[in-house]
Amino acid sequence: MGQDHHLLSKMPEGKGTIPSFAPPPVVFILIYVAVLATPAPAQSQTLADLSTQGKSALANQQFDQAAKLYEQIVKLDPRSAEAHSNLGFALYMSGNYQPAIAQFQKALALDPRLDRAQILLALTYFDSGDFNRAVPLLEKAYQTRKDDPVVVAHLGLAYLRQNLDDKALTMLTHWAELEPTSADALYFKGKASVYVASDAFDQLSKAAPDSYRMFQLRAEMLRQQNLTAAAINEYKKAIAQKPDAAGLHYALGTVYRDAGRLDEALAEFNAELRITPNDAMTDYLIGDIYMQQSKLEDAQQYLTQALQLQPGLADAQIDMAKTYHNQEKTDEAVKLLQSVLASDPTREDAHYLLFGLYKEQGHMAEAKKELQIFEDLKRKTADREQKMLRLDSTN
Repeated sequence: MGQDHHLLSKMPEGKGTIPSFAPPPVVFILIYVAVLATPAPAQSQTLADLSTQGKSALANQQFDQAAKLYEQIVKLDPRSAEAHSNLGFALYMSGNYQPAIAQFQKALALDPRLDRAQILLALTYFDSGDFNRAVPLLEKAYQTRKDDPVVVAHLGLAYLRQNLDDKALTMLTHWAELEPTSADALYFKGKASVYVASDAFDQLSKAAPDSYRMFQLRAEMLRQQNLTAAAINEYKKAIAQKPDAAGLHYALGTVYRDAGRLDEALAEFNAELRITPNDAMTDYLIGDIYMQQSKLEDAQQYLTQALQLQPGLADAQIDMAKTYHNQEKTDEAVKLLQSVLASDPTREDAHYLLFGLYKEQGHMAEAKKELQIFEDLKRKTADREQKMLRLDSTN
């Protein structure tokens, strides 16, 4: 493998297995070789020269050459823990895992304080597929290196390989926090999340196959597939079994609302409010339906309740601004929309509504500005959607 060494390149795909990714070797070396590559105490000029050459070979990623040099060094100085550790590192980076393990073990026997040698031994076990030996060493390293992405990533991936999905998710989430722009960290965090959810749903199907939660799960899955009628049927089964369960009526109401069945949606949302009376989103959705039905007083009643519970609920604020406009309370509508945009300047609908209100008031400069912002945001949204379509077409 030489310079093309990938820390996770041996892993097959599948549940509980880890696809390969390649941390840049140079970064790895900077982290772990800076200390390990210190020459052993010189016993002769030959030993000093070999140590200098070995350090240079490691720094230049000439791992086969470094291994040959450190083999000579440990013969001359067999009590040097650092020399054994450096030889182990060169062998590891060359893909010679078993000899590397033996050298790390010798180094730690001579000096148990070489924590980097312990980490490298853990990574060698990891790459050789011996996760049962890798995990205890990585857990030990994690106690003092909680913010070391190499340790965190490998511990999380080892847990994933052992099917310890909950532990894996915790660790991989931490990795994503340490490296928030890492595609690998985000991918494996997502993968662990899927496994945790899948495990929980599998246990649910076995433990309670006819429970209201199972009906709810089926409904959600059918809804994701746009099988609206089937989803409604499963939600009704869940409600029949557990009519007072929080969230069920709300979920069914949103399905009806999306399908344009507003009266049925209202019935479900009102049922939800009897179970969870202080839910801002349910109040907002009822107010939104009344507004669509031109029942402005009823709409304002529920929108007001929603905003009392959650003052920053932008959707409710925008709906309230619409009711003010319909009641010719233009100033109140403008102030509300300005408040929305102060919190979230990217709300296209708020900019467009404000454009119309400014135009009605004769404030043409402000209206033109809002229209321009709306069109710019709309164009950016369209560009993102086109990009996503292109990406989907390549998969």
